[in-house]
Amino acid sequence: MEMDAFAADFDSVFGWYSARGLPAPPFDSWIASEADLIRAQTELRVRLPEKYKQFMTTYGGGGFVNLEVIPVVAPNDRTRDLIGLNSGDHEVPGFVCAVPDGTGNHWGFVTADGVCEDQVSCYSFEFGEIEPESNDFLEFMSWHGLHAGRAGY
Repeated sequence: MEMDAFAADFDSVFGWYSARGLPAPPFDSWIASEADLIRAQTELRVRLPEKYKQFMTTYGGGGFVNLEVIPVVAPNDRTRDLIGLNSGDHEVPGFVCAVPDGTGNHWGFVTADGVCEDQVSCYSFEFGEIEPESNDFLEFMSWHGLHAGRAGY
């Protein structure tokens, strides 16, 4: 999915709520700067996917409708960020966690030689298994972030 298609989907979903007189869904918008992304990539020793970086510099982390996207840099000392989630005891070799699923598992990116795949996969902490989920981050956010759990759309 390309950014212009995602943006149209985003506008459509928020318009759907507005047209029905419903409150707008959660949207924190903790935007990452280019410097934040460079810092995260340097500290994690990975190159993040381009579509993930586009999303984080345009929409940002935090609550995003049906998901909680880990911000690249925490907006306060109580919020986890991408570096903290993927460092030390939390590090999963060969995987960058970006979005918790609420059950202890995480969606994110398989890495090889310091480069994240474009594909979003789910890492099961219980079983240590990685399963492919979506072709890219924008497709993942469209389906799981904007549409999952919303009847009538």
